[in-house]
Amino acid sequence: MVFGIIFKKCSKMMKRCFLQFLIFYFILVPGYQGSAQNVNGFNKIVLDAGHGGYDKGAIGKDSQEKDLTLALTLKTGKLIKDSMPAVDVIYTRTSDKFVELHKRAAIANENAADLFISIHCNSNLSPKPFGTETFVMGLHKSAENLEVAKTENAAILMEENYTNQYDGFDPNLDEDYITLNMFQSAHIEQSLELSRIVQNKMMKVAGMHDLGVKQAGFVVLYLTTMPGILIEIGFISNPAEEKFLLNTQNQDKIASAIFEAVKDYQATIEKPVLSIIEPTVVIDEKQEVTSETEYRIGFASFKKLQPVNFSGFSEMPDVRYFYINKRYLYTCGIANTFENAVELYITLSKAGRIGEKYRKNAEIIELKDNEVISRVNAIQYLKKNNRFVKK
Repeated sequence: MVFGIIFKKCSKMMKRCFLQFLIFYFILVPGYQGSAQNVNGFNKIVLDAGHGGYDKGAIGKDSQEKDLTLALTLKTGKLIKDSMPAVDVIYTRTSDKFVELHKRAAIANENAADLFISIHCNSNLSPKPFGTETFVMGLHKSAENLEVAKTENAAILMEENYTNQYDGFDPNLDEDYITLNMFQSAHIEQSLELSRIVQNKMMKVAGMHDLGVKQAGFVVLYLTTMPGILIEIGFISNPAEEKFLLNTQNQDKIASAIFEAVKDYQATIEKPVLSIIEPTVVIDEKQEVTSETEYRIGFASFKKLQPVNFSGFSEMPDVRYFYINKRYLYTCGIANTFENAVELYITLSKAGRIGEKYRKNAEIIELKDNEVISRVNAIQYLKKNNRFVKK
């Protein structure tokens, strides 16, 4: 309370100095640890549908961010309620209305939530970028991360008396992020862990392109007092991805991905976390392995982005795409060795899960950190080694 009174009376420069003092005070004072995550799981989760009302958010050709985020948030919440009845789901909005950023955070704080998830759509001046990324509160490490934070934080400019409400913070000024970003979340490890699980599920369950886990200064995350993340589910500035996001079946997959991430995250905190979860790769839907290098079956290449649920891909497991040499390379399945990938190709071909249209030109793709290392034509390799596929 005393800190708040002093803070409101300070000039903008003095406020920054005082913020820095608080940072070092809380870091250095013995015994300060912030609020601890419940090691027995969590009971309350706040789902935040980005934007709303007269704050439309990003605008696509056929969609508005505020509508997509609300639809996905409600779908995600229903899945959590239906499958995790012990968890109380709280929404920052359930209709098309404007909610100030500080009120969104207040809803989470006042309800003593254990987890905060804010759902947004990405946008870019170029129609080319695509994919999903998840942010946690922290130091932005690139200009791109800063621009994403600026875009989302700009919502405060639509609020009345925002200058006083956010103590003079201007979302358009780079220098205002210096102090803001010094407040790295006290729950950074839990937030990063959840983010990694989300990205993994978005790839496996929803077939989204992985842009990774990132840090930046988001006001709504800065104001919350529990582990929190902000998910940019995809680019509505990319015509193909916007079409993908508008499809209700794809929305169900994205909601399922977020729900499964929440469920898996809960499992990790039901006992003390000893280490950060490493991502897993999947040979097919059932068998799991871990490996830095992975192999996938490349079956098609297009100039234009195709939805991963395209009818011709329906029988293929874990369809993902990579942008290489100005083309979209579509792949399916995952294996940890080249030989396992060959066997996977044979199995999928015999089962008719890779159609004739794609089977003949299919390749064994070697990837490391989502970068293509090598490509080998599958049929040519089998013929060279006197191995044949009979359906």
